[in-house]
Amino acid sequence: MARIYADHPFQLLPTPTYQLRNGEKADEFINAATQMACAHNVMLRSLNAIYLQAPHISAEQQHSFLQFTELWYKGVEHHHRTEDDIFFPILEDMTGEKGIMGVNTEQHDAFLPDLQVMVGYVRRCLAGSAQYDGAELVRLIDAFAPALREHLADEIPTFVALNEWGEKLKGFHARFALEAQKTELELGILAGAVFLMATHDVEYEGGIHKNFPPIPAPVVWGLRNVAWWAHRDWWAFAPCDRAGKMRPLDVPVSEA
Repeated sequence: MARIYADHPFQLLPTPTYQLRNGEKADEFINAATQMACAHNVMLRSLNAIYLQAPHISAEQQHSFLQFTELWYKGVEHHHRTEDDIFFPILEDMTGEKGIMGVNTEQHDAFLPDLQVMVGYVRRCLAGSAQYDGAELVRLIDAFAPALREHLADEIPTFVALNEWGEKLKGFHARFALEAQKTELELGILAGAVFLMATHDVEYEGGIHKNFPPIPAPVVWGLRNVAWWAHRDWWAFAPCDRAGKMRPLDVPVSEA
């Protein structure tokens, strides 16, 4: 029997590391762009799971599914706010080039209004002031998802191309990581951190990203084996299982 996974309709991104030719070695810019691509694939993979499952959610499942969907939005919003408020200003400071990531910021602004309409609907459903309709949620996602996916794809080669700045950006990736640590727990350990465990495919591209996100193995174990259970009803709709492997979604095969 055919199975449906969260690898469509919004196509996942190949990473720069995976695209290296034989003998080529990754530099700081390739590594940073690859980390970014993994983060973007978390967004796309979980959005695919929401999109594919939305029409098939029972009344009993609605609250948990909507909680998962709202958390997806919070993750996207946090990611782009971190870029706009922390990452991009760092690049401007190190290069001396004002607006160096201006195109990316403009892309954020392009999909944000429709994205906010979607989360507004989700929150009204959670509050009981709107009735959940899977077809309506799909329609709202269709309004912003193509622009979001385009942005997520376009940003990767932009990061690779930063190598043109050479020594001016030496150490920028480490600086990114240091600053990001200050905000990484904003979404909480039981919600945001476990969300990453449930939406990153450890087998993607032959398993070369199995150590993403770069956190200590004991912490990963705790997230998968302890923290997971706090919101296990949310992770029932995630694209990956507790081991981080893609799982078949509970949708009719005709929806493939």
